[in-house]
Amino acid sequence: MKRCSRVIYDPSDLTGHNNRYNIDYIISGSTDAETQDARFFFSNLLTSELCLRGLPVIGSIDERQARLKELLKVEQQLDIISKAISRGEEGKEVALMLISQAIPCIMHLKNRVSEKKITVLLAMAADNFQSQKTTTTTLTTGFASRIPMLVNTQILESVLRPKQWKLPLNLKGDSVCKVSLTNNKAWLFVDNIDALVNRVFSAPQHKQRKQIWSQLITNYRNAIRILWKRSAYTEDDICEFQLKINDFFVAYVEESGAGKEGVTNYIHMLGSGHVAYYMKAHGNLYKFSQQGWESLNEKFKLSFF
Repeated sequence: MKRCSRVIYDPSDLTGHNNRYNIDYIISGSTDAETQDARFFFSNLLTSELCLRGLPVIGSIDERQARLKELLKVEQQLDIISKAISRGEEGKEVALMLISQAIPCIMHLKNRVSEKKITVLLAMAADNFQSQKTTTTTLTTGFASRIPMLVNTQILESVLRPKQWKLPLNLKGDSVCKVSLTNNKAWLFVDNIDALVNRVFSAPQHKQRKQIWSQLITNYRNAIRILWKRSAYTEDDICEFQLKINDFFVAYVEESGAGKEGVTNYIHMLGSGHVAYYMKAHGNLYKFSQQGWESLNEKFKLSFF
């Protein structure tokens, strides 16, 4: 059809209204006779192009022009998709590895997602703290001692055996930096993070936000426990995993305040169903935990993040 078609659809062509083969052509002429000739030509063009595509040819020139333009937009999108698929097929022949073979390391996934959620939550705590101050102040005045105290005595350990975790702040002391933890410590943090959620959203106006965070953390913890199984996943395991991840992902991105900025490669993989795909394809992902995926993930971030 594309070879037989003569009409042009190019939204980037700002002079398209002057080309009588362009769908955005505006009929004009220096004399009445030229205008009539242009109208006759464009009307015939629209009729032949609509017939070529099996569309109705009734209606005024404006109606037929709009009808054909809508289909041309669809054809352009299909052409883009077709070319992308072709490039993908050609790329398979020279690719070092297919994406289906790039099995993610669930150890690093659990660690990085946990770190991100903790960082986002601490940043919210910092914003709440600063919004309560009548004058500009840094986080080092009170906030930097109270939050570590809570983390060290209620989340990572107890009052009797407190940890020595420190809140990561930038040089100015006015914002929270990325949290970096070992895998075990990150999971311990997430497992006991309710104490921090309660502190961050302790104000009456934050009651709903506290409930959202409590529920999304619960869904995430339960999903990761399924993912972390050492035995083979059942169909019910995979379905339950993705349902809990779906609830976590929607709440985290749309309701928690994290937004799209809170989404990392691993969080995207969870929410888009990629991890569930690998779970189904390989039966169990615990056996694939290794450093290779983390290295590949860093290379991806250089190009896409």
